[in-house]
Amino acid sequence: MRRRRNQRSPMTFSRAMAITFAVLLNVVVIASGVWALSNQQRIADQIAVWQFEPSSSLQEYVGTSGMSDEGKFLFYASTPIIQSNPAFNDTCSNVEEDFGVLGCYFPSEKSIYLFDVTDDRLAGIEEVVAAHEMLHAAWDRLSSDESARLVPLLEAEADRMKDDPEFAKTLEFYAKTEPGERSNELHSIIGTEFADLSPELEEHYSEYFSDRSVVVGLHEKSNAVFTAQLDASEKLVEQLDALRASIEADYTSYNSGYDQLNTDIDNFNSRADEGDFDTAEQFDDERAWLISRQDSLNVLYDGIDADNSRYDELVAQLEALNASISELNKSINIEPRNEDSL
Repeated sequence: MRRRRNQRSPMTFSRAMAITFAVLLNVVVIASGVWALSNQQRIADQIAVWQFEPSSSLQEYVGTSGMSDEGKFLFYASTPIIQSNPAFNDTCSNVEEDFGVLGCYFPSEKSIYLFDVTDDRLAGIEEVVAAHEMLHAAWDRLSSDESARLVPLLEAEADRMKDDPEFAKTLEFYAKTEPGERSNELHSIIGTEFADLSPELEEHYSEYFSDRSVVVGLHEKSNAVFTAQLDASEKLVEQLDALRASIEADYTSYNSGYDQLNTDIDNFNSRADEGDFDTAEQFDDERAWLISRQDSLNVLYDGIDADNSRYDELVAQLEALNASISELNKSINIEPRNEDSL
């Protein structure tokens, strides 16, 4: 009996394509798995963005600050929350005098919290803070190689601005409150507050801002409000110091002048009683001289009186200005400290 030979099915084009597609699909699945493993944070960020519903205020922060699509993505991925006190201070505590915390970023939670600034004079400051915190989120996601590349660039800018007293004071504050985070803070401060950076840094920040000059302009505008108030306060203090010194000098001159005048008047009267004047003309001349000196001292006293009134006016202006500054400070979360809290 002859056994039938086994027949092999011919390889058709469609079957070959199916096998090829299956191989390619496996390759894609493997590649996707590798990408997913190495980009877990990006995936988590994307999910967070999809699930986040930004308020109109947050959308305005993004649009007004000049964030790019990537900056907007990182900002929303950090699910920012706007808070007022006491909730904000419970979240982002601050124990430093003369400094107001307006935002904070928590790397462990990948979250941003922002203080609700309601003073219309400081329009734009919230957008600057939002951009500042967004750059913290960006720094948190940089590779170690990229952050290491940026550090010397940031330090070069910091060295260029070392004579800026406000910048130096800010770095001192962060050194106390955020030890070990100098580069991180420089990344956010320089990126939102200073123009004309090195080409390398401008290229880096262009990933997060479509036009970085916008946020820098907002910082300069809001900061100018404080600068103008403080400059006016310093000028008033200088005027008061100079006026007080002038009043004190005039008082000294007035008192010593009147002491001498009274002595001379007593001497004149004694001489008159004793008939010590040779002629009536001599008597009249010396008497006129005493009266002239008295008139001059009275004019000096009137000037002192006017200066005292001017001094009181300046004090009232300074008190009003200090009240305005206090309101501004409170609006940026700087609370007055009493002795018990220091």
